[in-house]
Amino acid sequence: MVRIAVATAVLLGLCLLGGLDAARAQGCEDGAAVPCEAFVASVKTATGDAAILRQGQEVAAREGAHLYEDDVLVTRAHSTLGVIFRDDTTLSMGSNSELRIDAFVFNPIEDDMRFLVDIARGTTQFISGQMAKIAPDKIAVTTPRGSIGIRGTRFLVKVD
Repeated sequence: MVRIAVATAVLLGLCLLGGLDAARAQGCEDGAAVPCEAFVASVKTATGDAAILRQGQEVAAREGAHLYEDDVLVTRAHSTLGVIFRDDTTLSMGSNSELRIDAFVFNPIEDDMRFLVDIARGTTQFISGQMAKIAPDKIAVTTPRGSIGIRGTRFLVKVD
């Protein structure tokens, strides 16, 4: 019990003192005793060879894994990934896809909202959540050939 309390205090201290990267490396997300509030989304479903690239390291994407700004989500052949963001936006990625979470902030009380993802390749379905209803101009999806402004609803993007 004492070890859990000490580990929790260390992780909380790292998160609060700006040592979020170190805390993440020690497992601050994904079932830690005290989850960091910095996560922007969670993996809802993962099949096949789906991965998260974070700070130069690759980890297998698994159900419940927390996602952060600057994470790159990758699916390989015969793989899929389903993600739900904190505003209830969902992304469904098909095989051989790559998507980077550039920015996500959802704080409607302080009118601070941003959502920017970059789809590098593959197929991704987007179903908008709460942010699209209250601040659609704060959402953008970019691709190598352009960007998509969101005005609510759902759409499918395929990038070759």
